[in-house]
Amino acid sequence: MSCEDYVIRFLSEQDLEPTHTHAVKPNRIELLSPHPPAECASRLSAAIDLERSALFSLAGLFGKKAVLGHVTETSLQLRKRIGYRNSFQSTFSGIMRPSGGGTVISGDFSMHPFVTVFMAIWFCGVLGIGGTLSIASIVRLLFASQPRSDGDWWGAVIPLLMAGFGVVLVIAGRHLARNEAQFITDFLTRTLEATTSVRKMEPI
Repeated sequence: MSCEDYVIRFLSEQDLEPTHTHAVKPNRIELLSPHPPAECASRLSAAIDLERSALFSLAGLFGKKAVLGHVTETSLQLRKRIGYRNSFQSTFSGIMRPSGGGTVISGDFSMHPFVTVFMAIWFCGVLGIGGTLSIASIVRLLFASQPRSDGDWWGAVIPLLMAGFGVVLVIAGRHLARNEAQFITDFLTRTLEATTSVRKMEPI
């Protein structure tokens, strides 16, 4: 398993938010609404402020509805409105499909894919390049016969601080987003008059 795989796995584990009885998996839901997809899309569109992209968007600065996102009759992407910037916020990405006169809404809560990939590359760069530099500096500090320089001390410490900062940043951001999955689940349940689907969800 590559460095990127380990980091993405760590970041994915930060997405395991409790969604109580609505969850098939901790970060995945499937709900059943009695309304057809067109009605579900209409209800959701009326209840949210439009936002095309959660990553590069000013929609959060305008409007007053509690949920941002965009909805079609077949797909939806939603996130909770917050009064601050959190790149590690939970976003719900799902699909809607007709079922017996109603609609099945299924999807996952996760960080934005760009954030996950960026952090994976950043961590691997810090651990790969910075880790090598740190080890080399520590070896020189412990075993070199020449006088120790300030550069060796900084080379040993800075990569460790950068790695630690990254871990704390992710954990803090996910902690701030800890209740967002349940908030969006409750919003969908209330707006669409939905219930937990009794049929096990197929992978998306």
